[in-house]
Amino acid sequence: MRSRRIKKQIWLNDEEDYILKTRSESVGMNASDYIRQLLVGYKPKEKPPEEFYNAIKSIRAIGNNINQIARMANARGVVDVPHFNKEVDKLNQLVIDIKNKYLRPEKEE
Repeated sequence: MRSRRIKKQIWLNDEEDYILKTRSESVGMNASDYIRQLLVGYKPKEKPPEEFYNAIKSIRAIGNNINQIARMANARGVVDVPHFNKEVDKLNQLVIDIKNKYLRPEKEE
């Protein structure tokens, strides 16, 4: 069953329709999702450039490589594991910060 059961129909002029389409496309949402975000007090951020997604993919690949190296080093007893884990945590935090900067909507006040 649908979580949204109430249908609202609105009328827009050409300029308003253009603005709604332009803004919703720029944030990568359809018009309904865009309006819902605005209704609950969020201002959606523009969709980040493709380079952002490539950077996230690269960071994750680096993180996976670090984890593989850490497993091998830990098995051999060569690396300071707590220090290494701290660095992995920093990398994960960087990914979260990038997502927050580029993807998460900001709460309007």
